Amino acid sequence: MAYIRLDSQAFFHNLTAIQNTLSHTPHPPKLALVLKDNAYGHGLEQIAHLAKQAGIESVFVKNYEEAISIAQLFDTITALYGEVPPNAPSNIWASIPSLQALQSCATAHKNAHQMRHIELKVNIGMHRNGIAINELDRALSLLENSRHIRLAGVLGHNGYGDNDDESFFTSVQAFREITNKVRKWCEAHNYPMPRFHSLSTSGALRLGLHNARSDDLGDVVRIGIGAYGYHTSELPLHIALKPIASLWAHKISSLALKKGDRIGYGGVSVVEKDGVFSTYDVGYGDGLFRVGAEQSLCCASGEQILPVMSMDCFSCQSEREEICVFSDVSAWARAFHTIPYVILTHLSPTLKRVVV
Repeated sequence: MAYIRLDSQAFFHNLTAIQNTLSHTPHPPKLALVLKDNAYGHGLEQIAHLAKQAGIESVFVKNYEEAISIAQLFDTITALYGEVPPNAPSNIWASIPSLQALQSCATAHKNAHQMRHIELKVNIGMHRNGIAINELDRALSLLENSRHIRLAGVLGHNGYGDNDDESFFTSVQAFREITNKVRKWCEAHNYPMPRFHSLSTSGALRLGLHNARSDDLGDVVRIGIGAYGYHTSELPLHIALKPIASLWAHKISSLALKKGDRIGYGGVSVVEKDGVFSTYDVGYGDGLFRVGAEQSLCCASGEQILPVMSMDCFSCQSEREEICVFSDVSAWARAFHTIPYVILTHLSPTLKRVVV
């Protein structure tokens, strides 16, 4: 059956390349890895174990269900969405996106037998999730009076790392102001200092390459798509990343066809000259986008994927027993006018992941 091959050496290369780019700052931040949404479609458990081998100590997942499945591997695991139950392992932290969520968390853990560490999400310009700066005093006051929840982190999301305008630096400044405010509050109240972080791959690389203030990089940077081998910024960041996932399919059957024969639903593909054509065992039912007459996509070895792709298979002119559908999803993203994230996260979790 079709499967996804994960290149461990490419993964380690990407983390090292990113770390080296950030190592020139006076106080280089630690790398934390984003594993949400099944590790961007790559396979949560497989990538988690590779991250552990690479020395990653802190990760971010979508929810508690993802967190609990890898709880034994990392020092801290932050669930970005949803609630974390009072009886959850102590290394699973909750991301709190609003005052209401903070109050709910405090209430839920009021009679808990252990301290729950949380990370307070703040709005620094995306206006999506996060506590506004004018709500920060209320949030800190609530934390001061909550015995069973502990502020372990303050996080923002600078969503402008890929943009060549001032929005990125405006968000950097906004997070700097929030960081300073929280630091002063902690010092005044003798409260343990939390960690601070607001940058993903592109933002961290952007500041790292421009010799930014080390405090703007934060205590950790959340590496997402870069770890998986993609650089999606419109800005040149001069870093060589390697895609780690390739999709492989096995031959189902072969037919010797003649010029003029038609293939698949509606006979959209017409054989241009005699040859051997085969079907392979992956299709849009496995999360691939459906290749139609509007797209021109080839396998990694150059064979054209003939439209229209079926739910469980596709056809191409080949006799290979096994074929690499893609080793880099960039062409697929361009063909469907989207981004690599979308292609990767659609890949079915039922496809086997094999680490090499």
